[in-house]
Amino acid sequence: MKDFKVGVVQLKATDDKDENIANMVDKVKRAAELGADVVALPEMWNCPYQNSYFPVFAEEEKGKSYLAMQKAAIDNDVYLVGGSIPIRKGDKVYNRAFVFNREGEEIHAYSKIHLFDIEGFSESDTITAGKSLGVFETEYGNFGLAICFDLRFNEMFEALKNLGAEAIFVPSTFSLRTGESAYHVLNRVRAIDNQVYIVTPAMARDEGLSRNAYAHSLVVEPNGKVILDMGEDPGIKIVELKQEVIDKEKKYMPLDRSRRERKM
Repeated sequence: MKDFKVGVVQLKATDDKDENIANMVDKVKRAAELGADVVALPEMWNCPYQNSYFPVFAEEEKGKSYLAMQKAAIDNDVYLVGGSIPIRKGDKVYNRAFVFNREGEEIHAYSKIHLFDIEGFSESDTITAGKSLGVFETEYGNFGLAICFDLRFNEMFEALKNLGAEAIFVPSTFSLRTGESAYHVLNRVRAIDNQVYIVTPAMARDEGLSRNAYAHSLVVEPNGKVILDMGEDPGIKIVELKQEVIDKEKKYMPLDRSRRERKM
């Protein structure tokens, strides 16, 4: 991996999609002005995280939110890990993330596999689960993509690591209860187990439609050290991801060698 700066965007979603899109465009521009090479958005950034909004805000592929992200990547000369938005395909809606390169080309897309069906909230009431995952290649290295509840399934992160991911982006909207009990632990243990950076942009908390959002966008080093926690409020932070940090951790704790020897 080549060292690069990631701009982590924490924002809140209103019930006005056009307002959310304008906010996203502004935040990507500001992150680029602060020096970001890659900008990462949270889960469902254009839509309040509630079942009643997903079908209403859902767009066909290459709808207005998609085109706005594409243009933001081009205009600001950045890679854009576009959080996720509700995408309609036929009679189904997916929680889908897109990645764009500097030229605005879509280089990866991922639909959330593990749906959040707990605490009286059933994401599967309105969202259809995805079925595939992979990594995407940039000039800075190979990266993976997961979404929120996927954090609880290490086999997925191990698969991404085995495909060559050195950082894994996890756009999220954890609830308050699950966030307080498990969010930091899950992010740290995924980084430690797989010796990768974990970058988790999250929705901000507010007193309106996102009052149950845990927020706390994180960046975690491969050794489990939290180097960014954005708290509850909207904002943008720039963090540099460094290859030497990965190399140092793998040398200190040679997990891959232990795995190879175990299989002998």
